Amino acid sequence: MTTDSPIQEAVRAQWDRDSAAEQASRPARPAFLLLLAHALVATAALAVVIAAHLLAQYTLEFLTAVSAFAVLAALGFLSAYVSRRRVEEYQRRYQARLFIRNIELQDMAMRDDLTQLFNRRYFYDRLQRELDQARTFQRPLAVVVLDVDGLKSVNDVHGHRAGDLLLAAMGRLLVEYTRTCDVPARIGGDEFAVIMPETDKAGAFAVAGRLQRSLEGSSVVEDNGHRLKLNVSLGVSGYPWGGDDVDQLVQWADTYMYAAKAARRGKPDASL
Repeated sequence: MTTDSPIQEAVRAQWDRDSAAEQASRPARPAFLLLLAHALVATAALAVVIAAHLLAQYTLEFLTAVSAFAVLAALGFLSAYVSRRRVEEYQRRYQARLFIRNIELQDMAMRDDLTQLFNRRYFYDRLQRELDQARTFQRPLAVVVLDVDGLKSVNDVHGHRAGDLLLAAMGRLLVEYTRTCDVPARIGGDEFAVIMPETDKAGAFAVAGRLQRSLEGSSVVEDNGHRLKLNVSLGVSGYPWGGDDVDQLVQWADTYMYAAKAARRGKPDASL
């Protein structure tokens, strides 16, 4: 089942807010002046009829002319009203398309082209925001840094296309195996990270362990008959137990990740 991304949900929510604001504060438009003019003309025609009645100056030609004038005024009023509604609908649709396009461009600017995960810049901006909230409300926050083992060997043996397929698979699997509240990102060539809000130390290590087992247990990419299996090393850090600023959180997670990588040396990397 396909679900809306956070960006799509933000588009819909923001458009609803903008539409409500536009309805509440829409300025006068030229079409409104047309409506007012036709209303005045119709009122003038009615006044002429009343005056003629009071003065008993009725003639067939007079009544015919006044009636035709009133009908034309009414038709003009209706035409101006319909035109105004069409113009408003066109403007609303144009503004919606423009707004969605701007959001799409913003989304492209914060995405990694290969994996479609968030990129390094967005990761650090988002981590800072999450850390600020964690400090304000005294809530835990965790970060997992992951590195694909042996990517250089895959590129050397099978070519860079195979390495790209492996990284793209890593991106898809991170989205699949992380929670909806988590924020996976690609922060380097073969380095990834996941922000885990509202996650304490015990929870962070539990989630990281499940994530590693899931990635290494099911992440197989086929390329020209070769089966490339992911192996990853990861490190975990968090607030308040792993640091109190963004650089410390990432540095400690990196340190633990490289220690894990050193401990895993000798184990087959991403390979045949």
